[in-house]
Amino acid sequence: MPDGFEVGIVGAGLGGSVCANVLGKAGISVALFDNSYPREKPCGGLIDQRVVKEFNIPKQLLQNEVKSAICERFGFRIKLSVEPSGFLVLRKDFDYFLLQKALKNRSVAFFNERVEQITKANGWLLRTNKNRCIRVKFLIGADGCPSLVRKKILSPIPSEFLITTVGYNFPCSSKYIEKAFEKNTLEAYYSSEYVRGGGFIWIFPKKNIINVGIGSAEAGKTLAHSLDTFIFSHVAGERLRHLNGEPYTHLIPTILREEFYRLPCSGQDWALVGDAAAHVNPINGAGIYYAMKGGMLCGAALLHGDLRLFDTYWREEYGDELRFGARKFSRYYSNLGFFTWLRFILGNSPFQFLFLNGIEK
Repeated sequence: MPDGFEVGIVGAGLGGSVCANVLGKAGISVALFDNSYPREKPCGGLIDQRVVKEFNIPKQLLQNEVKSAICERFGFRIKLSVEPSGFLVLRKDFDYFLLQKALKNRSVAFFNERVEQITKANGWLLRTNKNRCIRVKFLIGADGCPSLVRKKILSPIPSEFLITTVGYNFPCSSKYIEKAFEKNTLEAYYSSEYVRGGGFIWIFPKKNIINVGIGSAEAGKTLAHSLDTFIFSHVAGERLRHLNGEPYTHLIPTILREEFYRLPCSGQDWALVGDAAAHVNPINGAGIYYAMKGGMLCGAALLHGDLRLFDTYWREEYGDELRFGARKFSRYYSNLGFFTWLRFILGNSPFQFLFLNGIEK
């Protein structure tokens, strides 16, 4: 491949790989950078039905179909239906599938390298940790929450809009999971005894791994202590205490002011997608769909002749969901959230609002 490309994409995760695939299919030369492969991304791996349908996700990647959810909050422990079903995936396999799909296009080149320096000069000049220099006409940042591309073009996501998630992946046998956990069911615990400042603890049983985590505005060490306390004191943690977990920690954007979404995510020759664009639902921390859909829309905008169209596209497609989450976050996680919670219990409403989509239908 030549040293010059039409498009440079920093980050080969969800948004980056989908965008590269869209452009690669059209014959656009793409340089895709990421030095983190292979890896299991710190993530619960919960996707909803639209991800499976819109992106033709093969069944073998779906670890568990989620038809119901056990939730605990305000002293209530209830079981809610999930309609339509959600699915749990392993991010290592899921991301690898998307990357390989992009690399089937001959015009897409993958560099297992970290971009360390970005210079604006007759396009964009990208320098990697292996001292490779590649010039591109268009630059797309899909490099996550602490995005180097975002820092270069705009400014970092304010620290007040970043939350920490910590957790464990517990490897175990499928027989144990079938015995100890309800079939096709995930669990979410919102108790302020363990989680403060908004957030929750989740338990996601997959085929041979149980993903457990906690997300909140509190510091990582505090969260880790709270999660360990939950595991060793809450009845739900009894099934995990004897297992050896692989710890993880991660930052995700959580935007709490609607006006933030008025900021541009694209310009004449640049764009930001996924976590780099802060496209994560504030209420539930879900970002997989927005990253993938954003990558697709970003590629479409470039193919339509104006990368700035991306801002129009994502706001029309899922902007309402992000703004709703920013507007309702404080109320949902405050004591007033009790009335919202009670309304859904009495109405036996699907869990989609509470967890998967975070927007009223």
